[in-house]
Amino acid sequence: MKWKLLLVALLAFLVLPTTAGAVDFSISDVKINAQLEPDGTVQVKEQHTYDFDSEFNGIIREIQPKRGASIKDFTAFEKGKELEIEKRDTEYRVHRKGDSEVVIFDLQYTIRNGMEKYNDGAQFYWPFFDRRNETDYGNMTIKIVPPSQASDVMFIGYDSAENTGKVQPDGTVVFSLGEVRAGDDGDIRVVYESSLFPEMTAVDSDIRPTLKKDQEMAAMSRQKFIQNQKMIGTVGGVSTVAGILGVGFIGFIANTRRKRYVREAHYQMESNGFYVPANDMSLPAVLLFKNGVASVELMSAALLDLVRKGNVKQLSDEEFELVDANVRLEHEKHLIQLLFFQIGHDQKFTLSELKRYTKEKKNYEAFDKKFVMWKDFLKAELNEYDLKVKTTKERVILSLIGVLGIGFAISFINYELYVQLVIVGILTLVAFGFALFYSPYNYEGILLKLEWERVGQWMKELDTKKWEGLSLDDRFRVLIYGVGVKHPELDSYYKDFVSAQKQLDQNRTRNEDRYRQGTGDAQYENSYYGGAVYNPVFLAGSFNQASSNVSNNAPSSDSSSGGGGTGGGGGGSGAF
Repeated sequence: MKWKLLLVALLAFLVLPTTAGAVDFSISDVKINAQLEPDGTVQVKEQHTYDFDSEFNGIIREIQPKRGASIKDFTAFEKGKELEIEKRDTEYRVHRKGDSEVVIFDLQYTIRNGMEKYNDGAQFYWPFFDRRNETDYGNMTIKIVPPSQASDVMFIGYDSAENTGKVQPDGTVVFSLGEVRAGDDGDIRVVYESSLFPEMTAVDSDIRPTLKKDQEMAAMSRQKFIQNQKMIGTVGGVSTVAGILGVGFIGFIANTRRKRYVREAHYQMESNGFYVPANDMSLPAVLLFKNGVASVELMSAALLDLVRKGNVKQLSDEEFELVDANVRLEHEKHLIQLLFFQIGHDQKFTLSELKRYTKEKKNYEAFDKKFVMWKDFLKAELNEYDLKVKTTKERVILSLIGVLGIGFAISFINYELYVQLVIVGILTLVAFGFALFYSPYNYEGILLKLEWERVGQWMKELDTKKWEGLSLDDRFRVLIYGVGVKHPELDSYYKDFVSAQKQLDQNRTRNEDRYRQGTGDAQYENSYYGGAVYNPVFLAGSFNQASSNVSNNAPSSDSSSGGGGTGGGGGGSGAF
């Protein structure tokens, strides 16, 4: 199957034509000079400035003449040197090889039957480009020059050429279009006195009334545009301000509520003194709450929590033994199944087995399936606890602000209100972002977060006096927390924990001896399971390596018209 896919790809590469998009270029400047002749022919000179950022073989100029007209004598030059031309239907390919340079191409051609003569004037109505064009023009100027001095000139530009024309004293009309986007239309239309074109045959009708009507329609459209622009600007401005106030008010309420919760949580923690939080949720769920994501590394903390509960016994730095598989939580069941039965054997699990297992690509699918189930059950436990504020109303309001913002953004684009567009664009992004990610903690959530953050700070300070009153189980939970959050002082805290564990074991042994001799109290603090805890830094590092192996074995995903000019004419530019 693989060789068949390779063959198909090779055939596609050989058969499919090379597109113009393969060349990286821009057209920074275009000057078009159309000289009208007394017989109605038009001598056109175009100058195109290309800025190439890659290798190239030449440029493409597509000229689709309008119905009844034709293009003749197309030539191209660079600094006076004539270049080779290849014609493909309406495309003219100018051959000139190069690499990453600025080149100015001078194009010349003749338009035949491109003008129409009427009783009251001769018209040049032409699309030098249309929506077939696939390239932006950085700056375009079109100049229409009459055969001789003209005094009675009428002109109009359509679409991107609208309101860009200006007549010169000699009758020349200059259309300064500026930037023209790919796919834009932009016909130009100029009418001169019929007497300037004595060699043309006139049609028995008038053209100036038609052009005047177009001018009046354009003026009316422009006036209406200006009126609508003012109205949209006013309404949109007021609505934008209201939206900003709405988002700001919701943000103010959220911030005020959060500060109140933080203040109350700090008061409660200070009232209770030094303590390790005793939560109903499991430590792995607490760590998921703290980290925001369940990673492979988090499994190391979850495994230590099973050691703390006595379900698992740690035999050495890298070996663990399953003592009791009767656990309460679903994610604990799946972790035991993955580590001790899928990776390990005989109810034992080693970190070496974990590394070997995750290095083999054949095991990735089975590991990933079990890991995803473990994450899902861990998230399910966390979701059982009410730690977030209900924000349905705020989300609805923010979403409505975002939707209205999109509507106004479209209107601002249509009416060229770009300052307002930027403001409403920012507002829309903030509103939608707020609606999507606005999920603040309630008092219980903030209290839980701050309690464990304070524990992390105590670990960093390593003030042994603060820890002396804690049970070994509390200390073990802090150790697991440090593993789960990758605490920078984990190694130092572990040494303190081991020292406390040894002291407790010594006290327990002395108490047992005194009890047997009849001089001691039978009550003493039991260890969590009666075994040792080995270096958690090594444990965390092993799971981190397993995470890298899994990432390396993860499969990668493969990412795998008609013209709009007058009379069907138009065209555009490109490169190859």
